[in-house]
Amino acid sequence: MNRIPQYKPDEFNPILNLNWAGKSMAKKGLNDFFIEPLQILKDAKTPSQPHRKTVNDFVFITKGSLEKMVCSDVFAVEKNMIILLPPYKIRTFLNNEPDIEGFYCHFSNDFIAEGPGLKYLQDILNHMEIRNNPTLYLDNGSQKRINLVLSQMEHFYETDGNLELLRLYLFTLLGEIRYFIEKLPKQNLSVNETVTLRFRKLITSHIQNTHSVKEYADLLHISPNHLNKSIKKVTGKTASEIINEALLMEAKALLSLPHYTVSEVAFTLGVEDMSYFSRFFKKHTGISPSDYRKGIDLS
Repeated sequence: MNRIPQYKPDEFNPILNLNWAGKSMAKKGLNDFFIEPLQILKDAKTPSQPHRKTVNDFVFITKGSLEKMVCSDVFAVEKNMIILLPPYKIRTFLNNEPDIEGFYCHFSNDFIAEGPGLKYLQDILNHMEIRNNPTLYLDNGSQKRINLVLSQMEHFYETDGNLELLRLYLFTLLGEIRYFIEKLPKQNLSVNETVTLRFRKLITSHIQNTHSVKEYADLLHISPNHLNKSIKKVTGKTASEIINEALLMEAKALLSLPHYTVSEVAFTLGVEDMSYFSRFFKKHTGISPSDYRKGIDLS
């Protein structure tokens, strides 16, 4: 079973109960590239359920604001800000101001495989991973250039649909973001920050079947005590709290899928004891898994 719903672009409609790509469904390459003005969000049903995508996506805001939860952290995205997420990140769209303006864009790794795009993207994502923050607040020069590039991309996507031209514009866009990052003060990670970064990456890929601090400490080749101290100094949370947050996020996402029973959700997350899963879920949410699912059905 899949742990959490992961949508291809042509399956995005359920995320916000919104025909996000409706006017462009006939265009070729939707699963590789798409761009749309953010005004479409005025009809969105929020919040969304937690989900992953098969593509990288970003939002650039020129007016208004929105909130997204990425894994278990909430980020406010305002004017002149970008939020960029790779496919593996769990995201939950929480809300947006009704007068929001800007651009939404997604693209696959394959779409930028030839040329400098993947290198630019990886440099950007590495910077965000180190900060544990997928947002950037752009200076005036960068935001003006990026807004111009996005405006041109949206125009050509709607009027021409030439994917080769759009790919070149996307390279320019990623290059602009990378150039902005390179001008920021360099970050030298402490030993504790390095441990925390590696720990968070492991959780992303192992949360389905790895739930104990000792198991993650073994994967990092350090003691559980060392891991806990490092995580606490950097995040203010214990390693166990971060593991539980990730497990709870996965559980909520799976409970939003009606074709999984509660016991199947527990099994998918590597929890064989149903009573333990129910106690764990109720301890951290205040309600049982079944009641949580009923709440989703009512909404």
